[in-house]
Amino acid sequence: MALHTVLTQGQLADATRRFGLPPPDRADPEPRGRSNTSYHLQVGADRWFLRLAEGKTGAEVAFEAEVLRFLFAAHFPVPRLVLAADGRPWIDLVGRPAMLFDHASGEAIGRAEAGPDRCRRVGEQLGRLHELSAAFSGERENPYGPATVAGWLSAIGDGHRLDAEVREALPLLREELAAAGRLPGAPRGLCHGDLFIDNVLWLGDRVSYLLDWEMACTAPFAYDLAIAIDAWCFTDHHQPARVRALMDGYRSKRRLDAETVQALPAWARWAALRFAVSRLRAALGPALPAERMVRKDWRRYRDRLLALRTLGPDGYRALLGP
Repeated sequence: MALHTVLTQGQLADATRRFGLPPPDRADPEPRGRSNTSYHLQVGADRWFLRLAEGKTGAEVAFEAEVLRFLFAAHFPVPRLVLAADGRPWIDLVGRPAMLFDHASGEAIGRAEAGPDRCRRVGEQLGRLHELSAAFSGERENPYGPATVAGWLSAIGDGHRLDAEVREALPLLREELAAAGRLPGAPRGLCHGDLFIDNVLWLGDRVSYLLDWEMACTAPFAYDLAIAIDAWCFTDHHQPARVRALMDGYRSKRRLDAETVQALPAWARWAALRFAVSRLRAALGPALPAERMVRKDWRRYRDRLLALRTLGPDGYRALLGP
């Protein structure tokens, strides 16, 4: 999330009216992340979350809405999506699809607080999501696959103002992109696609909500697991206790099949590449003021990629536990 589009009071009032609500008494922009524009709204005693999907098509927003409706009906911890007065799950606002959600209560945590106990809880939710996906009929290929990342990397490589650290990393990134053409097949289904620490809210030691489903897609479960492991279980190196706890939580909700275990090292390297390149692209892209966007350090995922290369497939699988 970020503040790409500044909405006026009139535009915000028009948005809430079309969702059947009075004008907001207060609207606070949410600057975390980088992909969308989001506002926390106070309407009387109630709180809501308005999100403009920047650069998204109606089909992409429709898939996300389908995912959220399915998971909410299954009592999975996702915020309730509010239907517009005309029955649609979004409205058109200043040329962008806008979705409204119930306020999601809970606290975000930092990396230091994401210890084994919380990793276990995250693994439980991910295992439950993948188990539920057997009943989900929607399909969406991962929009951030190798072809997209290849385009990003090509544009970065054509830049003329790259610093020494970026130039040094480019051969590594290109080598990993070439390997992505040989990603192994594995069981697949509905994946979150972005299960980072800041996309989970907590009430004490209990998960209250999983947020940000815009990257949800149908993909190998190994991809989703690899993203979660690298997000939750890596500080300046992989933390074995966190990895084992996350995997134990996952196994408590879904059987971990041999094909997924076999595929995980390759998908982990792909996930690290994908986020290294997307963050590098954002860092080199048009800048918003710091108060309107929080940027993430691309080097953290370069470091994960280097660690995965050092571990090798057998070392990575050993991290997962028996």
